[in-house]
Amino acid sequence: MTAPTGTRAAWVLLAAGWLLCAPPVSAQTVPAVSPDQAAVVRCERTMMSQPAEAKATAEGLLARSQLPADIRLLATACLANTEFVLGNGEAGEALTRQVLDLLQQPGISDRVHLTGQIRAATLLQRAGHSPEALDLLEQAQKRARAGGDTVQEINTLQMITYIRSDYFDDAAGALPYLQRAYDLDRSLNEQPPLAGVVLGYELGYLHLLLGDYDTADRLFGEAEGWVVRYPELAGVKLRIASHRAEILRARGEPGRARPVFGEVLAQQRAAGDRHGEVVTLQRLARTELDLGRADAGLALAREAQALAGQGRYMGELRDGLYLLADAATAAGDGDAAAGYATRAREMAREHEREITGRKLAQMQAQVQVQQSLTPGAVAARERAMRANWLRNGALAVLAVLAAGALLLWWRGRRRERALAALGDTDPLTALPNRRGADAVLQALVAPGGGRAAVLLVDIDGFKAINDAFGHDVGDRALVAVAGCLRQASDADDLVARWGGEEFLVARGRTTQAAAFALADHLRRQVAQLHMDDGRGGALPLTVSVGVASLPLLSGGGGGWQHAVRAADRALYVAKRAGRNAWAGLWGLEAGAHVDAFSVLDNPVHALAQGWIAIDGNRPMDWSQARPKAGKAPAREKEKAPQRPTDTGTG
Repeated sequence: MTAPTGTRAAWVLLAAGWLLCAPPVSAQTVPAVSPDQAAVVRCERTMMSQPAEAKATAEGLLARSQLPADIRLLATACLANTEFVLGNGEAGEALTRQVLDLLQQPGISDRVHLTGQIRAATLLQRAGHSPEALDLLEQAQKRARAGGDTVQEINTLQMITYIRSDYFDDAAGALPYLQRAYDLDRSLNEQPPLAGVVLGYELGYLHLLLGDYDTADRLFGEAEGWVVRYPELAGVKLRIASHRAEILRARGEPGRARPVFGEVLAQQRAAGDRHGEVVTLQRLARTELDLGRADAGLALAREAQALAGQGRYMGELRDGLYLLADAATAAGDGDAAAGYATRAREMAREHEREITGRKLAQMQAQVQVQQSLTPGAVAARERAMRANWLRNGALAVLAVLAAGALLLWWRGRRRERALAALGDTDPLTALPNRRGADAVLQALVAPGGGRAAVLLVDIDGFKAINDAFGHDVGDRALVAVAGCLRQASDADDLVARWGGEEFLVARGRTTQAAAFALADHLRRQVAQLHMDDGRGGALPLTVSVGVASLPLLSGGGGGWQHAVRAADRALYVAKRAGRNAWAGLWGLEAGAHVDAFSVLDNPVHALAQGWIAIDGNRPMDWSQARPKAGKAPAREKEKAPQRPTDTGTG
């Protein structure tokens, strides 16, 4: 499911940041608002619903030679966001750098400087520079907490949420941050202001990503009831309609979702919301694929990708490549599908993720401590700590001792986790073992998780490799294949060592066509490995793959074990058809209420009844989908390996 990265981050500015261009409001005074401040407010309140008008307002301000530093910073940030909304990514990124330069200039008030840091982080995130964004957020969060500024703390928590969910594709890890921001806001306001409405909407969106459709729909309904109070949230109203249509599609009702997407798309185009247009186009493309209209889905996916590239919407570009891979597969173009998938993996930016992950871990520890306290208790605790620190320097010594004890405790916990991980990890390949894979498989088969795929990958002729070249070479072959499978799979896929020479790969929320394409892709990638046999020659490596739907039948039930048994049946069929092959078995709607054992026992009969679909990269005999009693499986009788011949049909 596509996460609308740029627009979601921009709501932070629209929701809460615009209030911060004015001085704090006391109970007895109403601050004067200058014409310049009013213009900034107008720009930020219209940048999502009327971006062209917002752009004109910001450019009018910036055209003046004499402009206060605070106003120039805020107007430049608003113009940068507007350019991103309009799809002008290059202009938006150039203006982002101007905002960063302005933050270093003298004459900016403390309050606006803090606001500017959050704005700049938003812009950097939209431009795909998440590590820089987190640097600014760390600084802003510390300043907000030290100053007791709950509103700004909410803003930083929101931004951390966006980076966690969009950049890391980790909606579950992002949920505690946004839930705390939501709770803080509700503790301050009985009736949510504009900022609170957006928070509720965003929390609903996060639950949508997690497949918790009931909670998402409830939060969308709550937000929809308040949106009507704020004309500037017209874009949010459209997004709620789009999200509810996405829930329909995810629940298997693409026919009902399709006209809603079409109506939302038309309104977003009329409003000039280019980013919203990209997201809705991608969802509409998925809907067309669900309805079996591969050509229409592919055309929409290409249109969305072109717009995402123009706007530099990094999250949508990556998700769009996966969408294009699925669409090309459905259209019968396997080579194009493989190319799209490869380009998507190249965007993973593993190095940046590792660096940013360390920073997120530090901030998450702070949030987890705060979550155990009410907002009032948090504020009282911080005030007391600051006062005591100033009154009594001896507390600093105690704090150092406490920090040392905490460090020792933390290191102990890390050792405990490391020891626990040893039981979940295969020591040779560093992949999860069966025990480590269990929790992921359980989550994939949970209600609301959609259809997933499970693949069993078996190294051809592995016993012969050990016998001919020795176990050291066999171990190196296992490590090489493990690395190849991990690299050839998506970042979110489960890749585990299942036992012996067998590996398991699982992918969530996929389709029959995409799962079968993945099986062939993995087979091809392993066949291209070049490994020294230790004797001056090259060791040919190939694998056979069995793939099955998870859950096995569309009605669910049976846990992941039935899917793995089905994949094992398919693997046996692939082995009998010769090495370097794949075979797949996928449960269809017609078999939703069929006993899984009937399918596993006689796939040929299940195929004739329309309960399953089967396929492979060459003609295969499914009449014996498992070894007969007393007969050794085909995988144990293979001869020494020869140079592989690619017999794939794609």
